[in-house]
Amino acid sequence: SCNVLELEFVLDLVAYQEFETRRSMLFKSFKVIYAPVLCFAILAIQIIQSSTAFIAKSNNSHLSQGSNVTVNSGTHTRTKQQKQTFAAMSQDTYGNKGGEDSSNDKESMRIKAQAGKIEELKQKEAALSRLLAAVRLEKLDALRSRPLTIGIVGFGRFGQFIARTFADHGKVVATSRSDYTDLANGMGITYVSLSDPQSFLDQNLDVIVLATSIVSFESTVQNLAPHLKAHIEKSGTNRGPLIVDVLSVKEHPRQILLDVLPKECDILCTHPMFGPDSGKKGWHNLNFVYERTRIDGVTLDSTNDQ
Repeated sequence: SCNVLELEFVLDLVAYQEFETRRSMLFKSFKVIYAPVLCFAILAIQIIQSSTAFIAKSNNSHLSQGSNVTVNSGTHTRTKQQKQTFAAMSQDTYGNKGGEDSSNDKESMRIKAQAGKIEELKQKEAALSRLLAAVRLEKLDALRSRPLTIGIVGFGRFGQFIARTFADHGKVVATSRSDYTDLANGMGITYVSLSDPQSFLDQNLDVIVLATSIVSFESTVQNLAPHLKAHIEKSGTNRGPLIVDVLSVKEHPRQILLDVLPKECDILCTHPMFGPDSGKKGWHNLNFVYERTRIDGVTLDSTNDQ
């Protein structure tokens, strides 16, 4: 005889009462079964934490204060077990770090050693530079105190051109096939006929400049070479004058000089990039190309020369 709403209310009420009954039973079961287990677990955790803290404190106290000792005949000594424990802890704590520090120290020492070596080499290099500068100054003083005696073979237009400049810095002796005695005397230059090469070499020449034409270059060198050799043997110095060529080509005269001249003569192959016209007002700022061809009997590699 109940309507629908009353029926739904009754069903809801029955369901709620059933829910409350089950919840009450579950809570009672939890208090009886699970509550003691949870309390025991919490108590066990607290005991473990307390024990760990006590052990750590005890170890720290033993290591820092040296209290982990045994008394033996009135003297303090570590037990064997304590020594092993301390050694193991030390190895764990400091072993790896010590190895890394040692490696870093070695690397640092190696780098410092290399830097020291480089600095030492720099100091040696600076010392050599100072020595070279001093030698050059000494050489310049020696040249000023004793000017070079320069011989010129070939007294044509170019020979006369270089002779005028050389005469301002040293003694010049010229020789040629033609007779240029009057011209040379007017320039303050000693002239010797090429027909008397021995008299030319007897002028104690330091340098001989070959200023001949390319056509007569080879024959001039071949005629001069035996007299050079005889002069060197006569002087007993085992050294000849420096031979310089001024031709506009280089390979041809270079090979002739190397093949024909005595080995006691140094060779310098040059190419002045100027002449009587371009250099009539002086040689300053004019280009001069040269190659150190042979020094002290050693022929230098032309590809590495400047």
